[in-house]
Amino acid sequence: MSIFKGSPYRRQGGGSRSGGFDDDDDAGEASSGPFDIGGTKPIPFERLCRLWSQMEGADQRKRARLTSPEGEDRMSELPGEIVVSILSRLTLREAVRTSVLSKPWRYVWTSIPVLNFDANNISSYCYRVLLGDEYNKWVSGVLAQRRGPKASNVVEFRVCYDLDKASTSHIDRWIKFALSNRVHTVELSLSNLFTRPFPDRCYILRHEVLGLSALGSPLKNSSSNMFVGFKSLKTLSLKAVKVDDKAIEYFLSNCPLLERLSLHLNSALRNLKIVKPSLLLRYLEVVSCELIETIDICDTNLVSFTYAGKKPKTMLLKNAPKLVEVSINPYGSMWHARAMFLQHSSCFSQLENLQLTVCQPKLEILGNYILPELKNLKQFILIVERLFNVSLLGFLVMIKNWPNLQRFVLQLNCNGNHWDDSLKEAPRANMREATRYRHPCLKVVEIAGYCNTCDFELFKHIIEIAVLLEKIIINTHNPNSKPVGYKQLRSGEEQQLRTLVSPGVEFVIL
Repeated sequence: MSIFKGSPYRRQGGGSRSGGFDDDDDAGEASSGPFDIGGTKPIPFERLCRLWSQMEGADQRKRARLTSPEGEDRMSELPGEIVVSILSRLTLREAVRTSVLSKPWRYVWTSIPVLNFDANNISSYCYRVLLGDEYNKWVSGVLAQRRGPKASNVVEFRVCYDLDKASTSHIDRWIKFALSNRVHTVELSLSNLFTRPFPDRCYILRHEVLGLSALGSPLKNSSSNMFVGFKSLKTLSLKAVKVDDKAIEYFLSNCPLLERLSLHLNSALRNLKIVKPSLLLRYLEVVSCELIETIDICDTNLVSFTYAGKKPKTMLLKNAPKLVEVSINPYGSMWHARAMFLQHSSCFSQLENLQLTVCQPKLEILGNYILPELKNLKQFILIVERLFNVSLLGFLVMIKNWPNLQRFVLQLNCNGNHWDDSLKEAPRANMREATRYRHPCLKVVEIAGYCNTCDFELFKHIIEIAVLLEKIIINTHNPNSKPVGYKQLRSGEEQQLRTLVSPGVEFVIL
């Protein structure tokens, strides 16, 4: 039996031609819910699908039919849950395009549980077309068709586009839709990788949107559906969204299933407190929250902690016995990283994975590279923002006190706009002496952004200290190094590297 006979996917009424639909369709004329997505007339998605096809040069008269060689439509005979599961693995754009396959397929996509409005998945031309109001209408148009039973099965809601407070009314409605329908994952990424929003232009997540008063307590006239939604939330990611301390505290107190919290580019956050052992929160990211003054993490079940930004006035991290993964970017040199590391060394003793991002100093100072012993550390990723052509041996001093380290990844980012090749300094004698040791466990080493003589000296010392080395990877095509990192190794240089590697070691050059 076809899944469309007597199923919710079959739309009653509304004629259509083969492969096309009338512009006066009633797709968005559903009854309003407690949080109406109205205010913007939904875009007929048939027209949006045709626009996408035209942009990519597709001929709708030759679109593929999901049929067998004998002409039998086998996809339509699959159980509805399987069809929805298949569509859920497509991007939202791809899922919507299935609506033009035939009339029975017209509304199947409206039952998928993942709503991923990621404009980065759209081709560059479409990205320019869907600007501002058009993007807002796109999202609101989809949500208008997900009212009622079709709204309750949404488990993931993502918005990824450059939006600011000019889109406040739209974003408010989207958040209310997500929270009132028990969505498990909510992600608002309102700034892409290449732009940094002005703080005064960022969208502000106001207390009223969450059903709270200015003091952070629930409003009496707030819908109960909103607070039911808090109980289902497992992942909350906010980028370029201004949300203050009270709102974050309310999320932490009223989302008992919350496991992941990510706060990026939040200029409203001043104090972050995570001090309840009953919380299920396991993953925490705080990135570029420039005005944050206090971070207090105590008695938690955190497994992973990421912090990028200048050191706050007060940063307490204690009694986190499950913490095994840490990423730190102090927006400074090794001196800043070491200061932050030493302050919380008692919580880092059980680490298994560590990532540091630092700026390379003009002058290597041995003391800045000596970090506490980490007996459980298995993987270390070091990202170095290089501005000078100076020695890198200091970074090998860091791993000396980590006896069980097995994988070491060194990513060298050379910013071509600020690269100073005139400053060339050989390593000091005490630095050379400090790197004369044998590491008992190091097996895999990867160097990304390899490009000059200082890197060759680093390579040579790695070969000497890693007595159990099994594999070494040299990558000269680090995409974050422009233009220095794109230098190709000459045949003589490559041969010179190979002569240093023992026959039993796998050597890869990318």
